[in-house]
Amino acid sequence: MDPAANPATNTNDMPDERPAAEAMGAELADAAQPLKQKTQSLAEEQKAAGAERVGDVARAVHGAAGELEDHLPGVAGYIHDTAARLEDAASSLRERNLDELLAGFGKFARSQPGAVFGGALLAGFAFSRFLKSSGAPGCDQARHSQNRS
Repeated sequence: MDPAANPATNTNDMPDERPAAEAMGAELADAAQPLKQKTQSLAEEQKAAGAERVGDVARAVHGAAGELEDHLPGVAGYIHDTAARLEDAASSLRERNLDELLAGFGKFARSQPGAVFGGALLAGFAFSRFLKSSGAPGCDQARHSQNRS
């Protein structure tokens, strides 16, 4: 069917809507900018807090390794190496921006999908144990109602 024969589909008669759409897109981008900045700021704060926590764990692991040095020097060496890797991870968190961290994780996930899957599985298990131990509402109620049936 010829588009010129049908006036409803003839694009020559319709006004060009692209400038209006582009203007609306620019307005939306401007309106979203403060939200994007707030999100980035919050993510940076969380990243810094995470780096601090990883550093704290590294110091604790070094302390535990120090206690083992007299009795198990070989094991203490491995534990110190693990603590050093944790310190490197904390340093990397502090120094890299979020885009670099996400790109690095994506690269790691592509090269080691099994490790990422295993980590996600462990994190899910730990999260479920946390929910059970915290006595989250609804978990106990569902369990009790099943036991009564």
